[in-house]
Amino acid sequence: MRILVTGASGFVGRVVCQYLHDGGHKVVAVSRTPDLDVGTGADCNVVAVGEIDANTSWTYALKDVDGVIHLAALTHRDQSFDTIDAYRSINVDGTAQLARSAMAVGVESFVFMSSIKVNGESSPLNDNGEPQRLSGKDAPGATSFYGRSKLEAEQVLREVFTESPVRVVILRPPLVYGVGQKGNLRSLMRAVDRGVPLPFGNVNNKRSLISVNNLASAAVKVLNDKTMRSGTYTLADTEISTADLVRSIAHAMGRKPRLFSFPLSVLERFAQLLGRSEQLSKATGSLLVDRSQFVEDFGWVPDLDFDNT
Repeated sequence: MRILVTGASGFVGRVVCQYLHDGGHKVVAVSRTPDLDVGTGADCNVVAVGEIDANTSWTYALKDVDGVIHLAALTHRDQSFDTIDAYRSINVDGTAQLARSAMAVGVESFVFMSSIKVNGESSPLNDNGEPQRLSGKDAPGATSFYGRSKLEAEQVLREVFTESPVRVVILRPPLVYGVGQKGNLRSLMRAVDRGVPLPFGNVNNKRSLISVNNLASAAVKVLNDKTMRSGTYTLADTEISTADLVRSIAHAMGRKPRLFSFPLSVLERFAQLLGRSEQLSKATGSLLVDRSQFVEDFGWVPDLDFDNT
């Protein structure tokens, strides 16, 4: 098939393009500029479309395309972009423009990379205080600008493709790990590498993660599926506590994990004073993801396990 990939030069996009190429598909890699190399060889056609928003022209990029994997999004938290309108311009309006253009040319499948942040920032607790798994069937609980924009983009896709033969599959992954990762996980790796003492020795939370390779394989699995099934899915490949994550990172780096225990209530007060409450919540809270529906519907088996990534 001929597959258009937005966000092709990104952390996830490069791996998705490689998986498509290795699977015999032809890749149309969308870029802001024409000087993009996603490393997939001669079968990758780079198309520059400029900024992705409500005015993007997709006519040339979508020519003879069978399917779309839409990864491009505003995700970082630079203060100059941290407004809901900035997120909506790319994540909602840009998605709507691409969806309408894709439907007009008759693509068969549209895969949208959303986020578990549509569900919320943490797992709800049951009566016993245990975290519950989040799924694509749960009511949305987005609180961040990014999560809200992804939720609105999902809603736009359902509206655009209502009564359309186009198959629409929405994926909501949790934190993605792998070579080239950024954000909080990369910061944690740097801290471990530098031998910074970390106060998570008594943190017994659970966080779902997914390898960038496994996420790419899931997206390609959807395109290869012949059932024309649509839906919204959560997926992950492992769950681990923050303390064990530090230990795993340290082991992979050949470092000694420098963990110590500290009362969580005191950490929370310090974090509040420093304006770091959100970061601490992510490090100490639980967020579990249910992958069972995606496994059942698509027969997906992760290519890699956490210990070998």
